[in-house]
Amino acid sequence: MSSTTGIDLDGWQRLVDGLREAVFVVDPAGMVRVRNAAAADRFPRLTLGGHFDVHVAGRQHDLGEGWSAWYFTDSTLDHAHLRLAGGTSRELTLKTIVQLAAELLGEHCVAVVPATRDRLEWWRCSGGEPTVARAPRRASAISEVLTGTSSLARITSLGEGSWGVPEDFDGGALAVPLGVGGALVVLRKGDFAPSDVERIRLFGKHAAVALESASKLTEQQRTIEVLRSALLPLPLPELRGVTLASVFIPAHQRAMVGGDFYDVHPRTDGSVTFALGDVCGHGLEAAVHSGRVRQSLQALSLVETNPVRLLHLLNTSLRATGSKLFTTIVVGELVPLANGGARLSLASGGHPAPMILRADGSVHEVSAPGAIVGILSDVRFSGEQVTLAPGDTLVLYSDGFTEARAHTDRTELFGEHRLKALLKECKGLSAEEIARHCEKAVLKWLDQDDHDDLALLAVQAQ
Repeated sequence: MSSTTGIDLDGWQRLVDGLREAVFVVDPAGMVRVRNAAAADRFPRLTLGGHFDVHVAGRQHDLGEGWSAWYFTDSTLDHAHLRLAGGTSRELTLKTIVQLAAELLGEHCVAVVPATRDRLEWWRCSGGEPTVARAPRRASAISEVLTGTSSLARITSLGEGSWGVPEDFDGGALAVPLGVGGALVVLRKGDFAPSDVERIRLFGKHAAVALESASKLTEQQRTIEVLRSALLPLPLPELRGVTLASVFIPAHQRAMVGGDFYDVHPRTDGSVTFALGDVCGHGLEAAVHSGRVRQSLQALSLVETNPVRLLHLLNTSLRATGSKLFTTIVVGELVPLANGGARLSLASGGHPAPMILRADGSVHEVSAPGAIVGILSDVRFSGEQVTLAPGDTLVLYSDGFTEARAHTDRTELFGEHRLKALLKECKGLSAEEIARHCEKAVLKWLDQDDHDDLALLAVQAQ
């Protein structure tokens, strides 16, 4: 206790500063001696040294010797603030703002926020489902709030704007800032009491914080989606003489990107360049590098179709980027044959050997040994040519399949022998059915345990 005031004011200030309730400490003469931030927000006119005069129900605690502490809780606003704090989407947050404002503050509420191309969005609600309209930047009635020169505007005439109320609306309107360039407008019949004004101010402050946070999250998510879309495999094209199917399951499925990749690029003469590869590493770094490999390969295939020479060019291109990640890859050129089937030229850079499932159910590997790509200057690649008769299927796969560890024994790998046996079971199946059969088998083997990226490309001649 202080000898001059009879109470430890500094201690009380530290005690109440972190509380969400509005708290005042009042001396025996009825003067405010301590107030916390919540009290300053809710009752801005009630300053330190001012006479304590609040006409809102609160909870009083007697501190002795004529001193008292007063606590004010607005449970409806507290609940609203909690709902706003959980918003992660700009659109949903704006809907929630106008819905809560219409429910708690007025009969009709409008959130006016900046949009693209120098326009404004008008989010409106009268208690039902919110609506939105976009219009040129004309809102003279709330221009001072939108520009930040005023923190409160009483509107006597609505003027231009997509207010969503009848033109002969006869009532009061109050506008408070809603972040940079935005405003929250509450419309109701009759005037606003001082306590109403403070509730709208406080709600507007929390709504602005929630909207800024949700807008940042929305923009970040949009950026992530744009970047991720460039790293995901493209939809498989429809080709003359062959059908395609694929499996793509990244190790990090929340990000949905990984180091494994496949690409198919048709050319105007009917031939096709295709590839399946695996970047050393995991996660985002590997995914970004796989995007670099795919872009390089697509560009280089415009000037070179021979798989062996293409791998040499790709190796030179990747080494020029300075990346420390290496890539294993199989590149192929496919030419449909006039009488059915297709002729394939293949080259491999350190990648597991492709397998061919013949129409009679036999399975054999296509050996085309070569060095890893992107690290070494002196590399050698060899080519191999094969013919697919109608019904034959070439299967390219990443080592995520053969090195998948059994959930019953993490030292046991799926292995090439199981993959061969699995493909033999696929006699007579379509490319899509083969891909799904392989996917189902390896996922059953893993049983939701951690795994490497999984990629597979099935090319079936017709």
